[in-house]
Amino acid sequence: MASQYKAVLARPGALRLLGTALVGRMPQGMSSLAVLLLVRQATHSYAAAGAAVGASALAAAGGGPALGRLIDRLGRRLVVGPVSVIQAGVYVFLALAARAHLAAPVLIAGAGVAGALVPPIAPVVRTLLRDLYDDLTVRETAYSMEAIAQETIWIVGPMLATLVITLASPTIAVAMLGLIGVSGTLLFLRSPLLSRAPAHEQGHAHRGSALASIDLRWLLPPVALMGFALGAVEVGIPSLALHDGSRAASGPLLALWSLGSMAGGIRYSSTRWNLALGSRYALLMLLNCALTAPLLVAGSIGLAGFFSFVAGLAVAPAFSCVYSLVGRVVIPGTEHEAFGWTLSGLLAGVAGGSALSGAVIGPLGVHGPFLLAVFAAALAAAGAVRFRGRFGLEVAVA
Repeated sequence: MASQYKAVLARPGALRLLGTALVGRMPQGMSSLAVLLLVRQATHSYAAAGAAVGASALAAAGGGPALGRLIDRLGRRLVVGPVSVIQAGVYVFLALAARAHLAAPVLIAGAGVAGALVPPIAPVVRTLLRDLYDDLTVRETAYSMEAIAQETIWIVGPMLATLVITLASPTIAVAMLGLIGVSGTLLFLRSPLLSRAPAHEQGHAHRGSALASIDLRWLLPPVALMGFALGAVEVGIPSLALHDGSRAASGPLLALWSLGSMAGGIRYSSTRWNLALGSRYALLMLLNCALTAPLLVAGSIGLAGFFSFVAGLAVAPAFSCVYSLVGRVVIPGTEHEAFGWTLSGLLAGVAGGSALSGAVIGPLGVHGPFLLAVFAAALAAAGAVRFRGRFGLEVAVA
């Protein structure tokens, strides 16, 4: 395993690229909690706070492909830097607007604008990893490291937001989102690897949409369905803790879920696969469904903790595999947009899963969100199995 990670990091600048990308994306892990509590404090309405978080998530899903396409046309630095600065300004406005107790629609709209302006660092990193590593084994390991880094954001981000809110206030926390985002993005943009010309510039670039690739279109529904399952679990785990009378357990249970994903990602990147990439994709989607199902019978905090960890085990491996597939099927010249669509499909699914899961707890009980999660994960697996032959029939060893 160590030798595979060394092969990734042997590329000069790779560690710096991945590290600064992690810092630049940290506000994504902080924003939901910070915005939720800011709007709740300003309006005294959980409905308005939830609407603000939902608006931010949906706007991020809608804005991702557009920003990715801009990068494909204008270049990385001309898009990522300005977007980061503008988003920071929107966060400052949001903090000041909440402090002035402006109407809820203003705060919801501000949250939506901030969500639409999430700096497209993730598509840039994933496109660079595709271009940097010709060896498929090393590239898959790099994608696994990227998936593990994403889980780090969801673990550290909420903890950092909680710390700032506890020591200061939600207003300071939201203002800090912009400061951290701009600082991290500027560090990211200083990476020498960002000066590397995209691979497609060596030939004829495609000027249409990334969705012209039918294979990419086949990939997006399972990704969105898996996102729906993740959103349902994100609601179900805290609800289970509240039902058991242990609100404080919500954070640790969610952290165990993410830790399970990290553990699965590390194991996946250290495994030698003699299985075609498309078949591996289908297998991991099936495994994600199977590992989520035990949450249906979690009747105590102890069992919920164990099953949360288990439910996370296939998440990072599945997305590592998806990134590899996107890298295979993308049309040259549309790489950033393609990865933007993948992220948007995931975010849209998460938003839908979170919203619907909250609504089913009343009629179906505290395990209702997990029922939705298993159903969505099963549909995602069915889609992956049905179309696995379209993707990478050759064996890629990882």
